[in-house]
Amino acid sequence: MMHQYVYFLIFFNVCISYTNTVNIQTKPYKVTNVATRTWTEAIILAKEFVAQMTLEEKCNMTAGVAGHCAGFVTPIPHLNFGGLCFQDSPSGVGDGIQFSTAFVAGIQIAATWDRDLFYQRAAAIGQEFRGKGVHFALGPMMNIDRNALHGRNWEGFGADPYLTGENSYYYVQGLQDQGVVATAKHYICNEQESNRTYHPKIGPSQGYSANLDDKTMHEIYLWPFAESVAAGAGSVMCAYNQVNGTQACQNSKILNELLKGELGFQGNVMSDWGATKVGIESALNGLDIEMPGQDGLMGYALLQAIRNGSVTEAKINDMVIRILAPYYLLGQDLNYPPVNLNDDVTRDHYLLNRQLGTAGIILLKNTNNTLPFNRNTDKYYSIYGSAASRYSDGVDPHGLDGLDGALYQGGGSGYVRSTYFIDPLTTLLISARDFHLQIQYIIDQDDYVAINRSLENSGFLDGKCLVFINAWSSEGRDRHNLFAYHNGDNLVKTVAARCASTIVIVNSVSQLNVEAWIDNSNVTAVVWAGLPGPEYGQAIVDILFGNYNPGGKLVFTIAKNDSDYGTNITETYNSNYTEGVFLDYRHFDKNNITPRYYFGYGLSYTTFSFSTLIITKISQESTNVHTSYRRRRISSYSNRALLKFYEPLYTITFIVTNTGNMNGSEVPQLYIGFPDEAAQPPKILRGFERVYLDAGESKKMTLALTSRDISYWNIINQKWTVASGKYTVWIAISASNSDIKLEGFFNI
Repeated sequence: MMHQYVYFLIFFNVCISYTNTVNIQTKPYKVTNVATRTWTEAIILAKEFVAQMTLEEKCNMTAGVAGHCAGFVTPIPHLNFGGLCFQDSPSGVGDGIQFSTAFVAGIQIAATWDRDLFYQRAAAIGQEFRGKGVHFALGPMMNIDRNALHGRNWEGFGADPYLTGENSYYYVQGLQDQGVVATAKHYICNEQESNRTYHPKIGPSQGYSANLDDKTMHEIYLWPFAESVAAGAGSVMCAYNQVNGTQACQNSKILNELLKGELGFQGNVMSDWGATKVGIESALNGLDIEMPGQDGLMGYALLQAIRNGSVTEAKINDMVIRILAPYYLLGQDLNYPPVNLNDDVTRDHYLLNRQLGTAGIILLKNTNNTLPFNRNTDKYYSIYGSAASRYSDGVDPHGLDGLDGALYQGGGSGYVRSTYFIDPLTTLLISARDFHLQIQYIIDQDDYVAINRSLENSGFLDGKCLVFINAWSSEGRDRHNLFAYHNGDNLVKTVAARCASTIVIVNSVSQLNVEAWIDNSNVTAVVWAGLPGPEYGQAIVDILFGNYNPGGKLVFTIAKNDSDYGTNITETYNSNYTEGVFLDYRHFDKNNITPRYYFGYGLSYTTFSFSTLIITKISQESTNVHTSYRRRRISSYSNRALLKFYEPLYTITFIVTNTGNMNGSEVPQLYIGFPDEAAQPPKILRGFERVYLDAGESKKMTLALTSRDISYWNIINQKWTVASGKYTVWIAISASNSDIKLEGFFNI
């Protein structure tokens, strides 16, 4: 048994001057009684427990029962087992539970491109789940942003499988280091809400079928799930949709062959709530536990299947061992807190949350250094848009198509009820008080009489105009279009027509079409706020006034035309992934389409230079390889067999210098081009690191390429294969060819 004491840093900032991120102090939190084991140890303990169970108890454990959690597994009092509590969401303790922190959304943490922050967010989320006695947290959500209209894009980590995989890996480790089981979801190819369930004339409800080839499955959609399994995730949630014509939760190919076979997953597969359509077939084909249960498909219903020979007791034993193994893996049998969903577990996590939200904000446009504002000389500010203030129906948005007001999250089961929300207008007004600024504002964006009158106010004619727009989405529906809500484009154009310094703040769940106003010369700055969480107001003011130098980067491409993405949300019952591996920036590269903003793009208030690229093949004689790059975090519960595929083969070193006069951060991105044999896109992301540098400071960076990074899925041999030939290496600051800073190559 391995006892692991986990520390992470809680950040808070003081709005005086900027350092590497913000002025911060650290306060360690120690989580005690977190005893993690290896999978071998956990499975032995699970088998010993199962040997004491009756057949009825085993069957009952394969389906949820009524309880106070979103899902609950039956207690067994005579064995001193209190049951298992399952609860949403990926960004905090959800399902309407109070006294929980609404952490920044997945799309926002991904935009930080900072693995340390990936981990810290997950660790804090894990602390809150643990504090309420929840055993299984239903996250991370790692479905790929295949199409910009997908209603749940905000819960995930963007359009690239590598970036999504890195987020997933650190999420699993951060959560499970707190003793809480991570549930990787939604397995697999669950990239739209339209027709995720429909009801044919005969048989149970079904989901649309995601139809794709073997190469695309492995290189895009299975990639982040493999990362979660490598990290040691205890559970995987199967999805509502079908995959190549078979429901995900009864699909032996994806559950038994890919997940439990190829990836060597030793945990359990649970169904999404209501995603189980049949009982016996699901059990035989890889489903271990049905949620929320109580519909007679699995659970006690499997007892008769065993008696008539349809299912073997050995199969039931395997299912129950898989359900219990994560419980022992993370030491939940050792003084785990009892379930009490009403406990206040928020601590001072808002301080960390503010840091996370700010770090994910992206500067897209900054003509003539409009930003940051100078409080000594920039005294007049006009604020426009309902998205600058709180929405009218309280903290809970109730899953509407669009919302008037600043957004901190999207809707659906991923939503977490916040105990508070600080909107931008409130924080700007406080800044006006503290720094003697003059502010006028109009949040009713239908009142163009008042808007135009304010633009004629002589005292504000040379001031700054801040226009706030938003776009909302939710589980259960896909977006109707990619335009700002409540005719936000018209608001921007109206203000920009008469204000020479218009700054647009975009508060959006995912991609937005900005073509109506982006080239307007009076739109001098654009800040992509994303979904910064309940500390939105503090975060955006820190960016606007230079207390924090923006360093976030886009995790998707922003196209000029909606059709440029090359994918669709199908209205039929079949979603054909005909784009294959050419998704997002890979699609734009292949088809020579110029987007508005490239994947990985984001500006800074300072400048950086790159030099001295060196590519080195790692030999067994290398002595400093363990300290020259960021190695993966490995815990007792990691899947060590799978991690053998992650050993580094090449190191790529270079020097980054902050050539400006302000401290800041940059994200060097490593893209590679494969030999023709691999039939890959022109370039693929295979590394990154966010580096923080003082003005004038230089730092040597080392990234690594693993066997997995330089392999492609060989559909003939059915294995990952390293192609022979020339590999090109690019160090860039976005996926745009014009943003490549260094180039080299190696041959295999």
